[in-house]
Amino acid sequence: MSPAGGSALPARASGEAERALDVARAALAAEARAVAAQAELLDADFARLVDYLASADPALLVSGTGKSGLVARRLAGTLASIGLRAVSLHPSDALHGEMGMVRPGDVLLAISKSGATDEPVALARAARERGVRIAAMVCRVPSALSRMADWTLQVRIGPEAADVELPTASSLAMSALGDALAVALIDATGFDTEDFARNHPAGNLGALLASRVEELMHRAPEEVALVREGDDISAVLVAMTERPAGAALVADPAGLLAGIVTDGDVRRGLEQGAEQFLRSSVGDIMSRNPVTCRSGTSAVEALRLMEAGPRKVYVLPVVDAGRRILGLVRMHDLATAQLRAYDEDD
Repeated sequence: MSPAGGSALPARASGEAERALDVARAALAAEARAVAAQAELLDADFARLVDYLASADPALLVSGTGKSGLVARRLAGTLASIGLRAVSLHPSDALHGEMGMVRPGDVLLAISKSGATDEPVALARAARERGVRIAAMVCRVPSALSRMADWTLQVRIGPEAADVELPTASSLAMSALGDALAVALIDATGFDTEDFARNHPAGNLGALLASRVEELMHRAPEEVALVREGDDISAVLVAMTERPAGAALVADPAGLLAGIVTDGDVRRGLEQGAEQFLRSSVGDIMSRNPVTCRSGTSAVEALRLMEAGPRKVYVLPVVDAGRRILGLVRMHDLATAQLRAYDEDD
């Protein structure tokens, strides 16, 4: 796109721009192929490593040099965020005194494209002598690291995204394989949203994860319209106007949730014929057995419930264990909480 009010690019500049776009697209395609190829190499070693990390709860040292070191730091942070005792450890730091933190049965995950880089190999050798289990993430098998490893996670070697041997596709594939390991461990350990919230107490994400629906909801009956199944529509419209929370909750004689009438239900009813609609009762238009959440539900879980069904909902009744109506939380409330946390981070 040319600048506003400007002229088109000269032919030469236009040709150079097209070439840059073609090169960039080819690079992305090469990296996408590299990531997709890793699924075919997942094997029993991957599954056994997941089982050991999930069941033995070892300290996990993730190590590499150069671009592999960057992958290692990212992976260590990811694994720590899902509850593993994982740290990033540079080989030279470990070889010059920081090996004191490891104990027999702990795991060293050594990342190396060649599997033969001197420092990771020396670290793996020293760690093995201390009774540490070795996992190798390498592109070349066999290699010095894979020969020492209890588990080998092989990364398929393909062309890098550039003509020079800049680690691009290979390092991205390693990073993706690390993500696959993390996701498999989430499943194996039963790590859930509540655990994630405890590990992320600060910032935008932490605020949203730590929030509970009772902190964000509109409380009934003060802030939410409550109606009965036999009420006529005019009464519903008045109640929803006085308490504009996006819906009216329908209570049965015992005060338990029987259904919901949303702004959308009213709009659709009026579109089909205002005169007939206004002669209806709440029972004619309400949605019975709506999706609900319990007091204590996290904001993130509430959002998941809103988006989980075949049809997304934007309001969620909050009830207690006996379905007594407590209030209503809206998707807008969840978004506002997230934006507020974002502003506070600034």
